[in-house]
Amino acid sequence: MAQPHPKTDPADDFDARPQAIAHWVEALPRGSVGKTSELIFKALQNIDSQKLKAGDRFRTLELLRDSVHYATNNMNKHISGVAYPLPDKVIRIASACQTIYDNMAKGYMKVFHSLQKQNSLMVDKSMLTTAIHRSIVFIEHSLLITYEVYSAFYHDYWEQLHELYQYAELHKLADISVADALVQAKHKSRITDEYLRTLLLYLAEPYHLRPGEINEVHHYLGSWAGLCQLEKMKVDATLAETSLPVIELDSDQPPKLATNGILISKIENCRIINTDQLIQTLKKEHAQLKKIRPSLSKQIGTHSLSISLQRRLIESWEHSRQRRFPRQHLNNKVNVTIGLHQAHMQLMYEQHLKITEQDKHAYSGFHQKPAFETIEIKSVEDEHSDVWSTVYAWANSICPESEQRAATTRSAANNKSQSIVDYRVKQDNWTLTNESAEGFGLISTDNLSHKVQVGEIISVQQKNSTERSIGLVRWMKARGKNKIEMGVMLLAPSAKPVGLIIDDPATGDFVIDRGLILPLMQVLNQPESLLSFSRQYKPGDVLRINRPGMENARIKLIKLIADNGSVSQYLFTRIENSLFDHSASSPTKEKDSDRFNDIWQNI
Repeated sequence: MAQPHPKTDPADDFDARPQAIAHWVEALPRGSVGKTSELIFKALQNIDSQKLKAGDRFRTLELLRDSVHYATNNMNKHISGVAYPLPDKVIRIASACQTIYDNMAKGYMKVFHSLQKQNSLMVDKSMLTTAIHRSIVFIEHSLLITYEVYSAFYHDYWEQLHELYQYAELHKLADISVADALVQAKHKSRITDEYLRTLLLYLAEPYHLRPGEINEVHHYLGSWAGLCQLEKMKVDATLAETSLPVIELDSDQPPKLATNGILISKIENCRIINTDQLIQTLKKEHAQLKKIRPSLSKQIGTHSLSISLQRRLIESWEHSRQRRFPRQHLNNKVNVTIGLHQAHMQLMYEQHLKITEQDKHAYSGFHQKPAFETIEIKSVEDEHSDVWSTVYAWANSICPESEQRAATTRSAANNKSQSIVDYRVKQDNWTLTNESAEGFGLISTDNLSHKVQVGEIISVQQKNSTERSIGLVRWMKARGKNKIEMGVMLLAPSAKPVGLIIDDPATGDFVIDRGLILPLMQVLNQPESLLSFSRQYKPGDVLRINRPGMENARIKLIKLIADNGSVSQYLFTRIENSLFDHSASSPTKEKDSDRFNDIWQNI
């Protein structure tokens, strides 16, 4: 009777010897990125499960590096710049890409641990140094994926990083340069440089950065890391030293300020990250950039960082930002809209409700949607002529041509039953977890109706409140599979929706943009300002602004105070009355000079 053959592990059929891997790599179907990535993914799993000599495993991984770089670069294109909630396809690609990085790091870690056990006189020092360097680089890229998808840590990354650096420092390998031709020709970096690059990326507060900014910072840290030093912590460390970030080499913790937590490690196992030279260099570059291009935004066609991002990095690495107001922990349900466009639409609808509560026949601009009408062309050579002209139903008298249209629309609306177009947007029910004078924390529902990313404008309305707060998303982090936790900087406790148009009748261009007027906030010392889509205007522009039910006003932009590529915030001066000052249209209200007549005698 024949005996059944024992089943063999499929991994045993994969030839992981360097000679076989060289031929295997040549046969990869690089014309199909998906198939190549799949084959590399499975190959790394097979190699990890096999017992190989340290030298063979090292050479095998070195032969695979170029193909891994090709596959992961193409996979990363699907991840960069995607807003939350991430599509299922992107989540799976990110997970697969991170697993490839993890398996490469694990392979080099196995080489490191094997060589670590050998006699120090017999060990291949070059292979050991390269294995440590490569391990740190692949862990660094795995962490970068974590930041890009705003995920929380689930791996012992920091324990591995600290172990690798501590060994390199102890055996005087940390300052040996290792070549990496995949980054650029003749590129070399030290183990210390790559370790510092990973630490500084964490200290740059990546959950506060937009997806594109995370990759920009990581790129520049390739040269900036050499401007920092790791120093041993002294027993009698001064207050200035303990205010710097500290690493505990025998822990599984990221760097932290010694003043923000009790150190659990012995002093001899702690290292201080000295960023003084880096901060001085960045401050000089920041000052020069402000002279060359005073705009806060990134100059189009250049590879330099934006001025606002540089400033935020300086604040993060200098640790100059401190919480000024205490937080109150809450657990309240709030309504949230995401995006400047959505906030404007919802505020316009709520403004309509307030107007019609006072006068049911009042015109609020919500009786019809924007439409198009044909216009007469007097000259085909007129560059501003067009056969179509947009009729903005809510833009009451914002330009001369719309005055007659607005009157006609109001008349028609009064002569028939007023059918209100529902301009409300879909709101999500979030949980307000904490609140302070500067901002608040939110946790989303399972299924969001709109995508969100760092730098996005949101509006928040609490229960039993008639006002809608305006905030800017400062950081995000995944919470479970479908939920998001985020921190929001409060821009204003309320806002007024307006229509905006450049005040230049000569152009004949009356394109109307959406904007929000943010009121004065004395608690945070913030003046009245205008919020618009990014780079729509520049300081010096004169704008006409319109709100339904109110007279038009004109303002002049005097300074761009913030721009993050999504929205811009401007300081302005009024050429005509403020939108928040109704004294001009209210004859019964006192003039400013008469308001305190009964006070002066009591002073």
